[in-house]
Amino acid sequence: MSLSKPYETYERPGLVVSYKLSNVKVYKGANVGVNLSGYLVPMSHGTTGLRYVGVANDTVDNSGGSAGDKTVNVTKTGSFVFKASAAYTPVQADLSKEVYGLTDWEVQTSTSGLTNQYKIGTIVNLETTSTGQTGVRVRIDNYSV
Repeated sequence: MSLSKPYETYERPGLVVSYKLSNVKVYKGANVGVNLSGYLVPMSHGTTGLRYVGVANDTVDNSGGSAGDKTVNVTKTGSFVFKASAAYTPVQADLSKEVYGLTDWEVQTSTSGLTNQYKIGTIVNLETTSTGQTGVRVRIDNYSV
């Protein structure tokens, strides 16, 4: 049945969303995904069935708790600088290429060595990470669910 009067949808901008955390620790700046049970975990190519949701805004430790005991705010849009994996040396020609998550902060353009292939965004610039490693600025828009 179609609407016959105005309906309040309780809109939220959707740039930051809170997710229930699994019984793990997530660090601020980590790429995170939702696992098969629906809980937030750090991205890792070795974990099956993840859906990429964005970048953690805070460090939250739920390793001593039960899944869902704590929540993490996750940014779902924008660009972030991530470390280039040891097997990947970024070059200027990589701009606009898609990257895959190796760990919760390492990315690469190749699927080589990845158990699961999780695309997390496109390269928009070559930059150094906040900790001094070679990195790339990745735009995650349209990759987070």
